[in-house]
Amino acid sequence: MEMDVRYRVIQEHVRSYDKPLKLSAGERVMVDRRDTKWVSWFWCTNLLGISGWVPESILGYRDASSAVVTANYNSIELTVAIGEIVVGFHILEGWLWCKKVSNEEGWVPLENLLRVQDRLD
Repeated sequence: MEMDVRYRVIQEHVRSYDKPLKLSAGERVMVDRRDTKWVSWFWCTNLLGISGWVPESILGYRDASSAVVTANYNSIELTVAIGEIVVGFHILEGWLWCKKVSNEEGWVPLENLLRVQDRLD
């Protein structure tokens, strides 16, 4: 779902790791474990040895331990504090890709946010 909507942070979120996994469509990754809370997300590692959470919806052809990525992806999470306003652009498997006033972008769990405006004008 593509959009351009404002959200207020109602629960803080702290980035899980600082070095994001950046993937390009067609790239092969090693697939490890499924997240226990976010069951549509898998811990994956690229050929450079960088790991991060990847949504199942962009994991294409798979065998026992690897998959081909079907879309460009960046696993960077955004650290946000209660009361901050972010602009959301894309929802994926319960997470929102959003931007802070500082122009920093990343993923935040949708459950940590409250929609405050339908569309930016």
